Amino acid sequence: MKKILITILAVAVAFSCAGKKKNNSPAPEAQAKVAEAAAPVRGINEGDLFTDFSIPQPDGTVAKLSDYAGKGKYLLVDFWASWCGPCKREIPNIKAAYEKYHGDKFDVLSVAVWDKVEDTEIAAKEHGVVWNQIVDAQKIPTSIYKIEGIPTLILIGPDGKILKRGDALRGEGLDAILSELIK
Repeated sequence: MKKILITILAVAVAFSCAGKKKNNSPAPEAQAKVAEAAAPVRGINEGDLFTDFSIPQPDGTVAKLSDYAGKGKYLLVDFWASWCGPCKREIPNIKAAYEKYHGDKFDVLSVAVWDKVEDTEIAAKEHGVVWNQIVDAQKIPTSIYKIEGIPTLILIGPDGKILKRGDALRGEGLDAILSELIK
């Protein structure tokens, strides 16, 4: 009985494939997705000019990354959320850098993602965030910058080029990098 079923199945497969042109290439939609995934992403990696984004703010204004980046100062951009424990633990390091280097050569911008406006405002006040903020950004910048986890820190140079991003900017690493750049 097993042999008969296998034979019937083999004949059915042979007939279904008969007359069809062999084509091992994926469908055009799949080809486009593969090409898009393989294409280098510009404006998010070290050495690239930053990619701008615009976020409507609760007060009715629109905040853009370009309002702060590429303005002749080093800019530390902190992507965070009020519910994120590691984000809140990173704030003292950012605050220390802000207090030590803020001025003509350095500034900080916090961008609240994946969070509620009210929660962001409460956490910022509780943790002493006195520098510039963009709130209610949700997924816009994290999609652009391919951010999968927070906190994510990005250091943008005075000319708008991304100098560093990621873990090298966390903890004591931030001061080490800034002390070399800002003398």
